[in-house]
Amino acid sequence: MAQPASPLRIALLASDDAHHRYLAAELHRRFGLAALVVEPSDCQHQRLWRRRRWIDWAALAYHRWRRTLVGLNAYRRAYFALPPDAPEWPVPPSLTVDWINRDEVVELLEATAPDVTVVICTSILSRRTLAATGTTINIHGGFLPWYRGNHCFFFALYDRALDRIGSTIHFVDSGVDTGDIIAQVTPPLYPDDTAEKLYCRAEKAAIHRLVELLDGLRAGVPLPRAPQPPVGRQYRNRDRNLFHDLRLFVRRKRGRLGIPAAGAPAAGIPAREAAGDARRVTGDFTQT
Repeated sequence: MAQPASPLRIALLASDDAHHRYLAAELHRRFGLAALVVEPSDCQHQRLWRRRRWIDWAALAYHRWRRTLVGLNAYRRAYFALPPDAPEWPVPPSLTVDWINRDEVVELLEATAPDVTVVICTSILSRRTLAATGTTINIHGGFLPWYRGNHCFFFALYDRALDRIGSTIHFVDSGVDTGDIIAQVTPPLYPDDTAEKLYCRAEKAAIHRLVELLDGLRAGVPLPRAPQPPVGRQYRNRDRNLFHDLRLFVRRKRGRLGIPAAGAPAAGIPAREAAGDARRVTGDFTQT
């Protein structure tokens, strides 16, 4: 007789964007959340000012203004919309903090003792915080190891690296997006795609893939892992400016992004069985 799956205690450390709330809802629906810690994006921005990182503060201010002006925030909210009667978060946050490495976060994690902590779009975890999280997994909006940090979908499009457009589920270590890879998700590409459309498509797929992987872990199936080769680079908010945005905009309007015919895979990307359904466009990263 098969043994019932063991309970899996999951903590979530997240910022407050629409896809973070969607992730929280999916994790809570499937497993229940043992702890939820929210580090709002406003606090991340203000912290840059307090630390006198003026260039980084200004770069992030530009991107926040740009996203609001051209409707990207509205697009993402609609893409990750929860049912109208759903609460903002599936459970009240255990903590809302201005910095993810506060003492109270460490104390909460130590008291909760999660089996798995999922991290998405927070500040980099300190070694002390990381030591309290147990097995720690990040959904990264970029194709590791080539695109680490911020704006990875944008720069993959900018570089015409169509075979390196996707999201990565990986273990978290003390570096920036350098932990062992668990799985990768590559979305279908369409001629009218933007970095935002591709990001949302891949992130939703990655969320559902993560739930599948955690379901397997609960049933006793270990998570796959493959070390990252030492290639690629890290991108910061300051690395993308108005020049890059205008140049990619012009390329897109002239049809020079190199994206193939609707629904076709890009060079180097295997065809997926469900090109029209992003949630099923998943693939594990393996390295021999």
